[in-house]
Amino acid sequence: MLAGLLRDSLSRLTPRAVIHTLSYSLLLFVIFLVTARVARDVLISRRRPKHLQHYGLIKSNLEDQYDPKYDRAENESVTTPILIKALYIHPIKSCAPIEVRRALLTKIGFAYDRCFAVAVEYEDKWQFISQRTKPRMALIKQELWLPHAASDPGDSLVQAGGCLIVNFPDPDPPVWTERVQAIFESWSLSAMPEVRFTVPLLPGTAQIDELGLKLRDFIIHSRTASGLDLGCIPEVAAALPKLKRFLKVPERQSLTLLRCTPDTLVPTNKNLAPLKYIGTPAMHGYTDQQPVHIINLPSVHATSPLLPKENQPLSALRFRANMYIFGAPAYDEETWKRFRILPKAATTERRARVAPALSVVCRTSRCTMPNVNPDTGLFEEENAPPERKKGKPQPSTTLVEYRTVESGNPAALGYLGMHCVPEDSGFKEAIDQGADLYVEVGDEIEVIETGHHLYGSTGDDY
Repeated sequence: MLAGLLRDSLSRLTPRAVIHTLSYSLLLFVIFLVTARVARDVLISRRRPKHLQHYGLIKSNLEDQYDPKYDRAENESVTTPILIKALYIHPIKSCAPIEVRRALLTKIGFAYDRCFAVAVEYEDKWQFISQRTKPRMALIKQELWLPHAASDPGDSLVQAGGCLIVNFPDPDPPVWTERVQAIFESWSLSAMPEVRFTVPLLPGTAQIDELGLKLRDFIIHSRTASGLDLGCIPEVAAALPKLKRFLKVPERQSLTLLRCTPDTLVPTNKNLAPLKYIGTPAMHGYTDQQPVHIINLPSVHATSPLLPKENQPLSALRFRANMYIFGAPAYDEETWKRFRILPKAATTERRARVAPALSVVCRTSRCTMPNVNPDTGLFEEENAPPERKKGKPQPSTTLVEYRTVESGNPAALGYLGMHCVPEDSGFKEAIDQGADLYVEVGDEIEVIETGHHLYGSTGDDY
């Protein structure tokens, strides 16, 4: 009987019927995909801040950073201009950066750069943490959302000047509904659940009083810093326990998020720029050293072949700079004492037509953080020889061997990059024009003055 039914069914499967069935099935599948995609977009859009716009790039200007066209040998004679290749800010110190097309230059560096810090309580004192001890901080991603012309002035996040949206991998075992949601939202079968929370960019007085925010002192290396403790903001407080587990902070230690304010900024106290150039003392929030950090791509290219083969190519992003430039010979930036940024980028957005000058104060003495792979949040090493269990950390081992080019900082694990301080003259010109002083990708670097650098060779007080 079954054989008869099968023969009867097969006899009715004409080519036309097969095509009709396949077409109908394909149409249903397409409708399902479109509906699912629309539903996903609606879900994601509802999670975005209603009255703010995203500020940052989707496609990186450093996608081609390994291209040989950026090679420039040391002392090579070049006639091409020196240009800004990419701009980055790091709102939460030591977390994943945000790449931007244009950045607002201020006295304390680029706006929103290193204005938050994560700290733990240790022996009755609060201490900032970084990738030096918590390499997984590299996997904490940030989005910057800012007000626009049509923003509702009554919205609390608009009143705070915008917000950060922070997300990191959920450290807890996922339940199947969370995994399905992660796949649905990312459109990727490998997606895993993430923890996501929103942080007001800078709460105003009314918000500070409403939320009960207090200033807290904490230590950044050897100096005392201060900032608003945002750990009591409900959305932040709800995320902190998972953040502790993600970073493997001991349960006995408290963890919080701090925000510097205009009143908690402090003058820099090492490698001071001459006041005759910068005007007033350099100030900073939570940077280690100076307001602006630059990296020359040809210098990274010249260093990369010195590494063991398994650690090549060397990513410039390991050095967490604000400005990545190209066009100069390798290590040429180490001779610069002052440069200006010529506004050459093609743009329709308003900006002051000013060429801001920056004083270059010292080489960047490196620590262990470049050993962290920014894509994996893991320390990297060279392959271990047969007689050893572990290989040497890279690139710091190579930097110590080949890039200890001065003796100013005995603790330095080599040197790469330069610290800079914006000069007041550019800000005065911008104020006279009634416009903000932006720096953009594609702007040109003009070297004004060259000379010798030695870390720590200036006084510690203006």
